[in-house]
Amino acid sequence: MFNALSRQLFVIWALVALACVGMGVLLLVAWRQTGSVQVAHARQALSADCAAVVSRYRGASPAARASSPSNGLLDVVLQLVLQDASGVEGGAWQSDRGFTAYAYPTYEGSGDKTDVPEAESGNIVTTASAAVSSRREQSYVRQGERETVLITACPLDTTRAVWTMTRLARAPGRSSSLLAAGIGLPFALALASAIGLVAIMRRWRRKLDAVEDALTRSSGVPALPRTGSPEVDRLADAVVAYASRLDASHREAEALSTELRRHERLVGLGRMTATVAHEIRNPIATMRLAAENALAAPVVSDEQRAPLTMVLAQVRKLDDLVESLLGMVQPIRLRLEDTVIEAWVASIERATWKEVGPVTVERRYAPDLHWAIDREQLSRAVENLLRNAFQHAADVGMAVVHDGHTLRITVTNAGPSLDPEIEERLFEPFASGRVDGNGLGLALVREIAEGHGGHARYERDGGVHAFSLEIPWRRS
Repeated sequence: MFNALSRQLFVIWALVALACVGMGVLLLVAWRQTGSVQVAHARQALSADCAAVVSRYRGASPAARASSPSNGLLDVVLQLVLQDASGVEGGAWQSDRGFTAYAYPTYEGSGDKTDVPEAESGNIVTTASAAVSSRREQSYVRQGERETVLITACPLDTTRAVWTMTRLARAPGRSSSLLAAGIGLPFALALASAIGLVAIMRRWRRKLDAVEDALTRSSGVPALPRTGSPEVDRLADAVVAYASRLDASHREAEALSTELRRHERLVGLGRMTATVAHEIRNPIATMRLAAENALAAPVVSDEQRAPLTMVLAQVRKLDDLVESLLGMVQPIRLRLEDTVIEAWVASIERATWKEVGPVTVERRYAPDLHWAIDREQLSRAVENLLRNAFQHAADVGMAVVHDGHTLRITVTNAGPSLDPEIEERLFEPFASGRVDGNGLGLALVREIAEGHGGHARYERDGGVHAFSLEIPWRRS
């Protein structure tokens, strides 16, 4: 249900909004509790001051209390008690005479304040009258827009009461600019976070839509646009890299499929070739025997000898072709033997001198170098390269190089460049640049090289053809 990123972000925003609402509620409750505490403290202070006035007045001598109420005893007591009570004013009220005393020692205005506040006189009379009637302390609280008025009255005797009054600036529990700011800020944050969340989601949706559109329109490796978001761009790079690998795999699979079909055709051709070679081998042998017997006859004229010699040469050529075909279609089974390379190269030089011509070998290996090779098969491959080189040029070179874990045998000769089509299929059967060639020699070279676990390569540099056999190190 909450797998979508938008839903998860909405849940997070809802939690943030709930936290903001809770913070606003807590601020309101704290504000109200602060006002209530202020009122409670003020009421407690007024009650203590009122009780102190009554106590001190009653603690005076009977003669002083028996005097006329206008002698100022209550004024003196009020001044003494309220001089330490900041913002508190008080007085005395008598049921048949009204206000008989008043004091406001901490008044901060100019001069002394000696008059009972007219605006609150009615509330003071009501509270004092209630205290006299009930013989108990009475309180009055009035909350206004700008202040809270608190009045406390204590009974003094059967007709008189002492009252104290104070004002608290700014009505506790009412809305004010500070409270509004304190409560409005969390709600503003919640609203701003909602707007920001919507903007972020829309921006991300546009970026993802652009990436999705690029993926939809692409048939190969997609060209994904840069979004500017590191996370999305990193994901896009990963997608492009994956698509590149997949495309390379498809191309490789197609190449392998093409190669497999080619090999299947070659396998079929090889089977047919082997069958044909076996079928024509006996007639070739018969023709060769007949030509040789005719040439060996006691009486053979020159006119007869020339065509018989030509027939015998052609029969030998056919026989060599048959042998090459059989060598191609039959699997090469190597017999690896630990061989001293110097001795093997010397044997190649001797055999080549007799078969095709003199060859100078460039040696770049240690004299005691040993390598695991099939001497007969590898000699056959090198002789094929040398024979092929001498068929194109008289100046033929050969180099045997030991390069780390590779033994490289290279045969070079000068000559014109090859046809590109022939060069591409140079080591395949029947690919030859000569009219009388069949391409089986180089194909056999490749088979022998791969049988040793190596490769046969061709390069052309500055008018020089170079055929190389690379034989890796192997144990015999």
